[in-house]
Amino acid sequence: MVESSWRHPQAASGRLTATVGLLLVTLFASAQVADFQIVWINVGEVAAAKNGDAARAGRQLFMAPDLVQFSLNKVTVARVDVAPSVIPMKVGDRFCMTSLHVQASTEDKQAVADAPLSVSVRQDQRERLAIKRSKRNICFAPTESGEYPVRLNSLLPARDGTMRGAQIFLRVAHKGAPDETPTGTAG
Repeated sequence: MVESSWRHPQAASGRLTATVGLLLVTLFASAQVADFQIVWINVGEVAAAKNGDAARAGRQLFMAPDLVQFSLNKVTVARVDVAPSVIPMKVGDRFCMTSLHVQASTEDKQAVADAPLSVSVRQDQRERLAIKRSKRNICFAPTESGEYPVRLNSLLPARDGTMRGAQIFLRVAHKGAPDETPTGTAG
């Protein structure tokens, strides 16, 4: 025979407290997972170069008529290559986007001169990157050690409608850390 909980209010109260506690732990854990989101913010633009020249970079290199002209000429970007893809630095050192070699190419592997690319960084890392933007460059002087991704995304779609891009990493060490050699390219 099952006894009703009104005869044993302490047992019912204990079960209720345990159930509510378990519910709160579950809700809190799912809320923590759902709240985390990486937000990328645009900090400027880069123009891809032809023949391995250095890229042009700045706060705003392209206007709407420039993008319309690319579209009218049916220019597409299927691949973005950046070298170097890893930039070793020390805290306080300065790295500028014009020192990169950026190339955009079509599906036929033809270079797209002056292909417009946006430059984005993670919002939660923006302050630590100490970004300086001008009409002629975008520079970073990180204030803390760490690895900071920087994305370059084409403003022109590929033939299939997707947007292509590349990513570089600013690998920042403390002033006293040993030097590191850059490796690889991004595609």
